Formats: sequence, structure tokens, C-alpha cells
Amino acid sequence: MTIRFRFSKSDLITTAGVAMRPLEIDDKGGLFERLGQPGITERHSHEELADLLCRPDTTYIAGYFDRTTQDIRGRKPVDVINELREVVRRLVIWRRAFCDAFLHLESLGFINRTHEGYLKEKERLAAEIHRRVGEGQASGRVVRPGADIIIRKLPGSRTAFEWVRCYERAGYSAVALIPETHRCGNRAPRWSHRSEALMNQVIELYADTQRPSKSQAVAETLELFRQENRRRVDAGLPALVVPSRQSVRRRLALADPYYVHAKRYGTAAANAKFTLYENGPDVQQPLERVEMDENRLDVISLLTLTGIWDHLPPYRQERFEAGRRWLYVAIDCATRCILSMRLAETPNSGDAIRALRDIFIDKTPIAQAAGCESTWHHHGGIATLVTDQGGAFVSDDFQGTVSSLGITTHLPPAGLPWLRGHIETFFRTYGLPVLSHADFGAPDRRIFRQSLAAETASYGDEARF
Repeated sequence: MTIRFRFSKSDLITTAGVAMRPLEIDDKGGLFERLGQPGITERHSHEELADLLCRPDTTYIAGYFDRTTQDIRGRKPVDVINELREVVRRLVIWRRAFCDAFLHLESLGFINRTHEGYLKEKERLAAEIHRRVGEGQASGRVVRPGADIIIRKLPGSRTAFEWVRCYERAGYSAVALIPETHRCGNRAPRWSHRSEALMNQVIELYADTQRPSKSQAVAETLELFRQENRRRVDAGLPALVVPSRQSVRRRLALADPYYVHAKRYGTAAANAKFTLYENGPDVQQPLERVEMDENRLDVISLLTLTGIWDHLPPYRQERFEAGRRWLYVAIDCATRCILSMRLAETPNSGDAIRALRDIFIDKTPIAQAAGCESTWHHHGGIATLVTDQGGAFVSDDFQGTVSSLGITTHLPPAGLPWLRGHIETFFRTYGLPVLSHADFGAPDRRIFRQSLAAETASYGDEARF
């Protein structure tokens, strides 16, 4: 069965970015002309039009070129109701429900377009509107005794009939019911050009290396106005209108935050504060991106906070020198799983390679030997390894090992830690003094304890905790 379409010459069809309007419609199909290209026509059968209208990149607007529609588009701020603010959108929806309810009751003969007829059936009209928009008693919600029920006040007969006429002339489009308050107000410049220039001085006064307060900048700006007025009075010119403090503060609030911060604290501080950030690379699969880094930590503090220190014998505790050790950690960006963890006295390529090796093996025997509570089976081949430009990672031994394994390496520039956000977040979390109260998952906590226990086991007997 062939579906036949009926188009008007004032309709608009846009498909794949090409806008067209109908020229002729017959029993075989239609002839369409491209907008902005007079004489360029295309013929489509009704079957082709059916397929065309089903495409997601096709839009059809009936009566787009009608005189009334174009007049409304010139007077209204938007073409689609959803582009309006929430308050205005709800008002437009209520106005449309009012017009639909009025036309429905008019077709049934309950109301007419006279002042007396409108007042007589006002209650019936209000009930029909509430039913259509779900407000008042028709909201369907259980209202407690004594609770307030908010309903909208109906307009007078003159306003009501004007809404209905606009609604009908626009082809029953709700766009015609958008209030035109956006056109209200005085659009003439409030301040003279000289006043505007003096008010803009508040930004330069506040964006100073001496870092004055906003109140000081506003006071100095008002003093500039007073000096200018004294000069103009001596020259026989009319004085400028002095703005209020609040007006000057509002002008200061319009300043570019980056510019102000850069002038007050320097470009480097502004770059650090206003750096763009994102959620990180889009990782779809586990081990697609692994971040690895080294960090200098206080081993004794870490062992104490994790509960391992209390389970070490005294002679083992004596072997730990007071000071810090280096911790190599590898984390999977997709699962946030710790794949490798190794302690070293100094940063070196050997321990970095050993930490890289642990990513490819099942570390459950290490966890079991350390008496841990769960397995550490997380391992596998990785696609991309991201490190900083530390000496251990840029060494020939480490880079040669990574290349031999067929891994793609990324070395983001120094000083941009957000390019390795996952591993940097890990060190910030575990490096805080409040490590024992950090809000991270139990599996991560167990794996962290497993790795430290495995490292301490290398000093002698098995560490149990």
C-alpha cells in the first residue's frame, strides 16, 4: 500500500542538511526546490518520501513560510518551546491548554466569544484546563487536609479572546502564546561613552599586583568620577551621572576571571587555576590504558597505618631504617585496579622493570604467602602504558623492555599531572596522613596491604596480619 503525502508550498523539509520546499504534489510524488538555489529541483515518489521522512536527519515543518508563522518568528525569542526557561515554558503550556479547552467547550456549545458567555462558563473552563495540565484537584496527588492548592488565575475575556485568535492564526502553534516580555524595557544606553570608560577602570584598578580589595577599587573608581566632574564643571560642560557603588560592583563582576587573576597573581597562577579538566581518556576495556608512577613515601608510617607494623617481630622492625622509600604502582584506568606495587630504596630502572613484570603475572601466591585475606589475580597484557618522565621510566633498559613487549608508551610532558589523573589521585589518597580513614573500597585496601606485606616478606619470615 502506497502512502500518499499532502504538502503545502509553505512547508519546509530538511534532510541531510539540505532544505527544500514543495513545488508540485501529484499522485506520483512531488517536485521539490532547494532553498537558496533557485531552479535546482528534485523529484521524489511517495515511496521515497516515506523513506525520507523516516530518516533521523529529516525534519518537517508545516507552514514554515506562512506569513503568520514568519511574523511570529520575528516577534518571538525562540522557535521551540523547550528552549525557553522553565517558568516561561510552563506558562506557555498552560496557555495552550487554555486555548485548547476554550475551543473544545466552544465546539460543544458550552461557551461563546462574548463577555457574558465567558463569565458564565468560567468555572467549567477552569476545570477543563486543570484536567489538561494536571493542576489543582486534577493533579492526581493526595493532598493533606489544610494544604494549599495553587491554581492559575484565568485572564479576562478580552485577553482570553486575543490568545485564542493568535493561537488560531498561527495554525494552533504554541509558539504564538510565548509572552513578549523579552521585548520590554529601555534598550537605549544608560551611560554615556565617557561614563562607560570610567566605569571600566574599576577592572584595571582591581587587577593590580598590589591586590587591592573590591571596596578599594570601587572607591577609587568613584573618585575618578568626582575628579572628572570637577574638570567638566570648570570647562563649562555638564557633569556626568555618578553611578552607585552597586553598579560599579556589577561592572567589576563582568570582568574576565582569568585576566583579573593573571594580573593580580601572575600568569602561571592563572594557568594553574583555570586549567581545563575532563574525566580523562575514554577507556572502554580493562588493561587498555595503564598508568604507572613512582612516589617517595614514609614506609614505616604506611606499615603502621595499614596494621602491618604491629605484626612484625622486633628484629624485623629494627631492620627498617628511619626514612623514606620509593613506591612503584601501576593502575588500570578502566577498572581502577592496582596491577603492580613494589618498594625500592632508590628510583631505578631495575625495580621499574620488576613492577612492570608483575602486571603480567598472577600475584595470588604472593598474597597467600603474606597471609592476605583475598587473592591478587589481576593481570594481563596491556595496550598502552602511561608514565611520567622520571629517570627510571625514560632509561634505555625500561624503554627497551616496553618495546620488546609490544606496548605503546606515552610520556606526557612534565608539570601536567592531570594527564595521568588516575595514578596521581592514587598517590594523593594514600599519601595523606589520614590514610587509615581514606574513603576507598575494601578490595583496593586489601590489595594495598597485600603488596606491602609481600615486600616486607622479602626481609625474612612471613608477615602475617
